[in-house]
Amino acid sequence: MPILNINSSSTKMILILVSRIWAALVAIILVPVYVKIIGVESYGLVAFYSTLAGALAILDLGLSASISRQVAILKTQHGKEKELNDLVFSVETLNWLIAVIVGSLIIILSHPIAAHWVKAKDLSIDKIQHCVMLMGAVFAFQFPSSVYEGAFTGLQKQAVSAIINFCFTTLKAVGVLIVLKYISPDIESYFIWQAVVTLLFTFAMRWYVRKNIGVKNVRATFSTQQLKTIWRFAAGMAGISLVTFFLVQIDKIVVSKMLLLEYVGYYNLAFLLASGINAIISPMQSVVYPKLTQLVATNNTEGLVTLYHKACKWISIIVFPVGFTLIFFAKEILFLWTKNTTLTNETAPILQVCAAGTICNCLMWIPHFVLLAKGNTKFGLYQNTIASIVLVPLLFWWTSKYGALGASFVWLVVNAGIVLISIPLFHHLYLKKEIWNWFKNDVFIPLSVAVILVFGARYFQQQFFNSLNVFTIVFLLMAISILYVLIIPETKAYLTKLFFLIKRK
Repeated sequence: MPILNINSSSTKMILILVSRIWAALVAIILVPVYVKIIGVESYGLVAFYSTLAGALAILDLGLSASISRQVAILKTQHGKEKELNDLVFSVETLNWLIAVIVGSLIIILSHPIAAHWVKAKDLSIDKIQHCVMLMGAVFAFQFPSSVYEGAFTGLQKQAVSAIINFCFTTLKAVGVLIVLKYISPDIESYFIWQAVVTLLFTFAMRWYVRKNIGVKNVRATFSTQQLKTIWRFAAGMAGISLVTFFLVQIDKIVVSKMLLLEYVGYYNLAFLLASGINAIISPMQSVVYPKLTQLVATNNTEGLVTLYHKACKWISIIVFPVGFTLIFFAKEILFLWTKNTTLTNETAPILQVCAAGTICNCLMWIPHFVLLAKGNTKFGLYQNTIASIVLVPLLFWWTSKYGALGASFVWLVVNAGIVLISIPLFHHLYLKKEIWNWFKNDVFIPLSVAVILVFGARYFQQQFFNSLNVFTIVFLLMAISILYVLIIPETKAYLTKLFFLIKRK
């Protein structure tokens, strides 16, 4: 009997979780190293690329989400291997074409971007231009990988995708440290290494996907017929992506234009830490979304409702304690991590607001997956369009008046508004009579327990410890975690089940 069943849902969740947490930890741990070796301003260019790549992700045109959904549907139908093969080939061809065109445009426009967009005190325009050109190459190599990620999800091969991601995340981290420390402590060297590893990663993803969907002795062909099967859903997803861009990326673009690179770094650093919340729950998307799609396809309403509440409950269980820890202990975590007083003082207030906004954002994940599983893109499109109308003028106003902190408050206000308005409306339209169950069982208990425990730990620390060291904060976080696991029924039941399983073996 195999020790590890790589196709089981629990194994997939664990592997994806490990991969995402590892990627988040590597990104977070390396920030102080980058700042120390290449400086805060050069790190601002790293943050600028994250903003650029995030903004250009709208060019995916909904293809990665569409291919995930369509592959999951085709996998439930017998004799559709040729259609599956042609579908993946057609979508990847489009994405590679977009990647090459946009990457080339970034290289061509590198000088105007360096001279007129990025604001720097010490870095020369030539240095920034060279980095922007390398960003174009990194983007061109990275962009098509989203198609393969989507195909992995539809094929129910999330565990393999997680393993590949884990390996290349490690290669990037180890390699960039060697390059910066022993070859050239320069920001250009950083981007050269990123380009090389990103290209290898995308080709590795492509090879495995083609191996698993290829039909023997039948060559894949570009099929407009297969593209027609997803165009309507892709168009809806493209619309959602376009307006979601304003919700998720426009603040970073505005900050990169209006503020110095140093403050771009602080702002993106706060979002990097807050995005750790998303990284922890992101495995839910890869595992839950395909199952929701299949439940909708088979008209299993009872199963859909059951899975919906279970997934929402686990989102709450994970998000609230992590999010409130970042809010209540922002300054201490930042200082113990970076040992940089200036960076800590500038970033801590932004982190607190970003974490609160991210908590609200995460609560909408499962309702969003249900809508996509139903093929409904209009709800998200209307929601995000209205939110964008509010966001854009507010963003320019608060950023010009309050700087990076003002921009972070826009993120909080928009996501809080979505929770207060969109979630009740979603339940009224698509899951009638489930709103009270969602609030009482899925949200309220984890929220209450997390607030009480984290606030209690903060109060205890202020009363008995004047300052935090690594030992103290680890002790407090472990105490919170143990109490939380024992109080929440689901985590306690899971722990008990795991204990007896280990004991039986």
